[in-house]
Amino acid sequence: LITDINFRNSLSNTLQRINDIFIFGCTVGLRFGDLMHLKKTDVQYIGDNVFIILNTAKTAAQVKIPLPKYTVSIIEKYNKKSGKYVLPSIANVNFNRHIKLLIEKAGWVYNLPKIRYQQGKAVELKNRYGNSCRFCDHITAHTMRRTAITTLLLLGVEENIVRTISGHAPGSKEFYKYVGLVQSYLNSQVMDAYDKLLKIEE
Repeated sequence: LITDINFRNSLSNTLQRINDIFIFGCTVGLRFGDLMHLKKTDVQYIGDNVFIILNTAKTAAQVKIPLPKYTVSIIEKYNKKSGKYVLPSIANVNFNRHIKLLIEKAGWVYNLPKIRYQQGKAVELKNRYGNSCRFCDHITAHTMRRTAITTLLLLGVEENIVRTISGHAPGSKEFYKYVGLVQSYLNSQVMDAYDKLLKIEE
């Protein structure tokens, strides 16, 4: 979604905006409401670096998020079009509808059933067509926040730094779900590495 220019150019103007918002959100990890209310005055240029500095709406925590160049390019793209806000405005329900279409067009359509437990029994939730859910059917605005947090943890950024960026309170149960998910992934990668080592020794 970030680097494939041909894919981006194949999208409608609406889906290009959705793509930009999604990339930005998957990088900075803000809640959707904070993302949509992110003002141009929240973007600070300090030396050669660019930061988002703001107080989040839900927890009133101050966050200072360094921005990579591709997100700065998105800011500059909408600089004259989005009024006082950084990104184009869209309602959560409309974003959720369009993001599924974007991810579908990107090709992430493999089956991924959605399971919920009701009275101790696993029940599969179907999509609106009555079929098993695909990967793209799971994607919502909150996916951006989950992706940003998980990516930073996987890349080795310390938990307290990620928590500061995400605005989670110390000891947040929600935050430590991400930590557990990442640790599970890292464990599987380490075990795969051990398996490869054994095959080399053979």
